[in-house]
Formats: sequence, structure tokens, C-alpha cells
Amino acid sequence: MKFISAASVAVYCSAVLLCACATTPPPPTIELARAKAAIEQAQAAGAREYSTEYLNASMKKMEMAEAANAKGKSVEATRFLQESYADAHLALVSTQSATSAKAAADVDQSIQTLQHEANRPPTP
Repeated sequence: MKFISAASVAVYCSAVLLCACATTPPPPTIELARAKAAIEQAQAAGAREYSTEYLNASMKKMEMAEAANAKGKSVEATRFLQESYADAHLALVSTQSATSAKAAADVDQSIQTLQHEANRPPTP
């Protein structure tokens, strides 16, 4: 009697393990939307001009994720999408930093011009 119950437990556990191994994770739709939104946001901020390398890396990883997803490799696609999001976010932050630095330089130039005009002798 103990042999039958031990055998049935072993068969049940084997079936559970096989089912767990046979299931594939769902496609990474949330990660895909998140990465695409980050790329669009970086492009809108001007990443093509200020942070091309990070934006291109993000877009390349997006392509790799789509290819992996088409092959049914959801785990690999998710990883590529996470990396794509990180690169797009880096492109956005880098672009914001560059545009802020440019704006600060423009303000400094305006101040210098005003000071030069203020120190110029009046014309009669």
C-alpha cells in the first residue's frame, strides 16, 4: 500500500514539474510599451541631436527584443526591452543635461553682452 501511494506521489510531482517546464512566459507587452514610450520621449526631447549613441543603442535593442519575441523567446525579449528602456532613459537625461548646459551658456553670453553694452561709453 505504501508503494502505491509513494509511486502516485512521484508520478504527480513529475507531472507538475513537466507542466512547469512546458509553460512559456507571456510576451513582454508592458515592457514593450514602456520602452517604446521612453524612445519616443527621448526623440521628442531632441536625443537625435544631443544623445545619438544612446538613442541608437536603445532602438537596436528594441529590434533585438522584437526578433526574440517573434521567435517565442520571451525572457530574452524582456531583457532586451529592459536594456532598451534604460538606454532610452539615459538618452533622455543626457539630452536634458545638454540642452540645460546650452541654455546656461546662452544666458551667460547674454549677460556678457549686456555688461559690455553697459560699460560702453555713451555716444554724443
